[in-house]
Amino acid sequence: MSIITFINKDMKESGQTLSVAAIATLMAIEHNYRILVISTDFNDKTMEDCFFNSIGGIGGKIKNLYSKSLNADIANGLEGLIRMFASNRADKDVIRSYTKPILKDRLDILQPPKTKDFKEYSNISTYFSQIADVANTAYDMVLVDLSNKVSEENTRKLMDISSLVVVGLNQNMKSMINFEMLKKEDEFYRRTNVLILIGKYNLHSKYTAKNIGRFLKEKNVPIVVPYSILFADDCTEGKILDYFLSLQALRSGDTKNLYFCAQVREAVEKIDYLRQAYEFGLNK
Repeated sequence: MSIITFINKDMKESGQTLSVAAIATLMAIEHNYRILVISTDFNDKTMEDCFFNSIGGIGGKIKNLYSKSLNADIANGLEGLIRMFASNRADKDVIRSYTKPILKDRLDILQPPKTKDFKEYSNISTYFSQIADVANTAYDMVLVDLSNKVSEENTRKLMDISSLVVVGLNQNMKSMINFEMLKKEDEFYRRTNVLILIGKYNLHSKYTAKNIGRFLKEKNVPIVVPYSILFADDCTEGKILDYFLSLQALRSGDTKNLYFCAQVREAVEKIDYLRQAYEFGLNK
């Protein structure tokens, strides 16, 4: 059982949320794991939009793959779950009752807080690490899409209990230099269970994954999630499952989207390998 926390150490948007959605979805489709995605955004529905259409129903045409309880009304949302934690009544079964199933027995999502009050959000964020820790007893993998609006203290709590920390960077020199400085200042980012992710990856940039890894003296080549306009469009319409399942049968023709899927699959396999290696003490 693993907690994998995705964080963004760049000032600019790195495509983190769509990358997490892509990795979680393909992992759920191709592996026999029970996965929970925890969305921690503040006043942002990007993750929800990937899986649900604008009227709150399921996206796309493949409704038979979804649990019948998908549209169940979880009236109190994450705020209700926080109250359970505050009253010491939270356990793995309680967490499941507050999640929305995406793929039956494969992929669930815990939606972000509904509050638009940042002070209230900040109070809620103190529970994110506890939620992930308890959820880890109910799922094979817990993927935390951690907002950069979460305080450094609460971010560190999640990082400390994670089997793998995936750091999102942008594909440019400034981003690499900033992370190089961060590695020098903070020992945590030099650990073997820290992996770099390049979202919105452009194959034709001179800043390839290998070059970025070489510049940063990383043991592991950064994983990438390429930019795909079709994928991005489908995410805004709640059709992420349709997108990946439609590519399963393709062997040739749509080279751009086959390349996208191949790179996400490679990211999935590397994440799966590294988190298992860490848990078995092979790369500590």
